[in-house]
Amino acid sequence: MDSWYATQALMAQIDQLEKLYYCPLKVNRRVDDSSGCRPYVRVDELVWSAEELQQGKLIKVGGFPKDKKASA
Repeated sequence: MDSWYATQALMAQIDQLEKLYYCPLKVNRRVDDSSGCRPYVRVDELVWSAEELQQGKLIKVGGFPKDKKASA
């Protein structure tokens, strides 16, 4: 799916079906990669290590339940 379909409601519905899905996030989407230690930041403000650029990182997308994490 593309970023226009990456809404909280649609991703939550797919998640309830226990399906894996991949979608890009718009650069202005607020996310947290600090496990709640820092405030949410825009996707384009994330800092990536060399390892994370290759393997990805675990993030929390703003608006999702507190225990729901996603890979970026």
